[in-house]
Amino acid sequence: MRTAWGNLSKLCEATSCPQADWAGCVLRIAGHDFMDYDGNGGNDGCMDLNDADNTGLAACMHEGEFGISVESVWVDYCTSVSLADFIVIAAESVMTFTRENALNAASSTVDIDFKSNFMYGRTTATECSFVAHRLPNPENSCDAVEATFVTAMGLNWRQAAALMGVHTLGRAQTSNSGYDGWWSDVTNSRRFNNNYYASIVAKGWVPEKAVGGNSDKNQWMRSDVGADEATLGKEMMLNTDMCLAFSGDECTGLTMATCTSYDLNAASANSDCCTWAAPLLVESAYTTYLDGEYCGRTNVPGSSDFGLQRRICCCDNCDQGPNVPRDCGLPPELNGPAADAMIAFANSESEWIEAFIIAWGKATENGFTNLKALGS
Repeated sequence: MRTAWGNLSKLCEATSCPQADWAGCVLRIAGHDFMDYDGNGGNDGCMDLNDADNTGLAACMHEGEFGISVESVWVDYCTSVSLADFIVIAAESVMTFTRENALNAASSTVDIDFKSNFMYGRTTATECSFVAHRLPNPENSCDAVEATFVTAMGLNWRQAAALMGVHTLGRAQTSNSGYDGWWSDVTNSRRFNNNYYASIVAKGWVPEKAVGGNSDKNQWMRSDVGADEATLGKEMMLNTDMCLAFSGDECTGLTMATCTSYDLNAASANSDCCTWAAPLLVESAYTTYLDGEYCGRTNVPGSSDFGLQRRICCCDNCDQGPNVPRDCGLPPELNGPAADAMIAFANSESEWIEAFIIAWGKATENGFTNLKALGS
């Protein structure tokens, strides 16, 4: 895996980053494999590549994306390592390699040890027609997260939020999922770090409806004064990302008691609003992980200038403009089902990594009761 990975271009531009795209595709294979668990299924190496939910996976799985496929590496080990195990190994490998990119960018970050936690012995299923339509639909927001990650896979909300951190790598493409953009800015999209969380809570986001003209595909786009698609690439989030931290609440006062609560959804009229968090909630997130930029600015307005905070987060390049979207809920008090975890992971990468290792283990071991540790 390392040789194949090393042959990929390290160049990242607004619309192209081969290491990010390939890493994201390999992680998507593993994720689509384990997200179909519901008492059966799980990381068994079986998925229907003709299923629309799996569009694009054939490229890095066996056809060769940038000339590299998981299969081309697995063939050297296929007599000793099951495909089910190898898919997990491949995913952990790209997270390790992209973590090295993060370490090179910031030497104070900590490494991640997947090897000592790896469990093997998964058997590869040759048929899995029963898993059709089990993957979460981003349009269904946190209802989809709860159904797949909490109810079916047995994670709690904190673990579900931690596992979603794989979105720090790669991007969505309309040709595959119908969605469009990088979850992190293009440079961070090849680094396995907590930029995903810092971006959600320390940047501003507004709905982008009917992505590519498709009314069934709705997402969130960066709205703050730091948005720069030409340099940073198009930054986006899905409903299933944003709803973890934010709700679509409409509030008439300054406490949650004055709010009518809605599940955040970019397609809904009640969520036609701007998500942003008050600076005090996310100070470590932007000072430590976003180069001191809160909603794209280093001169962060104080708490007494709430109006300016809103304008820089919610209305790109219109600091003085009056037409700013309303707030999704209360910026000083986020109300998503995993809001506390999302804020904690944004403010502390080590706290996210600790939770991620636990969540990743549960997700990749579901459905297998006799797995063994390496060396056992």
